[in-house]
Amino acid sequence: MPVIAQDKNRLTCHCDPPKAEKQSQKGADMEYDFNILYYVNVYKKWWRVIVRLVSLAMFFTIVFSFFIPKSYVSTVTLISANSGTVSPIGKLLDVSGFLSGTSSNDVIIAMLKSERMSKDILTFLNINKQAEFKYTISAHPVTAGLMIKVKGGNPLYTKKIANFAVQNLDKINSELNITPEKPMVKVLDSAVSGMQESRKILHKIASVVILTLLSMSIWIFLSEYIKKTKMSFPHDFKE
Repeated sequence: MPVIAQDKNRLTCHCDPPKAEKQSQKGADMEYDFNILYYVNVYKKWWRVIVRLVSLAMFFTIVFSFFIPKSYVSTVTLISANSGTVSPIGKLLDVSGFLSGTSSNDVIIAMLKSERMSKDILTFLNINKQAEFKYTISAHPVTAGLMIKVKGGNPLYTKKIANFAVQNLDKINSELNITPEKPMVKVLDSAVSGMQESRKILHKIASVVILTLLSMSIWIFLSEYIKKTKMSFPHDFKE
């Protein structure tokens, strides 16, 4: 309330500071409170909750990792056959090094990822009464060649599919005359029964811990920010 003081010569009004000025001052005080030491104290208050959540996240990550079906990997290492000539397709595409280096690897990778290869592998699995077998096939360039990887839940059939895929490359090549070289590729290392793939439990635990700590930090920041805002501007949050 303004207070009016009256004397003989003039009237003096002692008014409260404007509301906007008060809010500005409160905002400045709140901003000042938000410092590193403040949040260190906040984390001290929340540390029990953080430890419990991180422990639960680690526990469920470990349990989940052991419930994931085992995965096996078989590999075949290939060396591209090179006769020094260029196939009709190579001439058509004007690729002078079609049979060597990266160009040859690109062609083999395209054949491995083709629908034709997928259908032939599915036919092979049906013949062996393994139509439900799930697998993935990939290829990665290595020095002077290519490495084919087959992943799946059965170590015997990861081996069989890897070796079948290599044989099927020659079959497709013969039908389409991609290159005159026979066989299209030379096998340096044939596939053997799949080796069990690492579950990478430590890697998963580290990722989950970091994600949990980050989520908790965001939650703590937001909750404390809202709390401080309500304390600084109580009239703005009244219903």
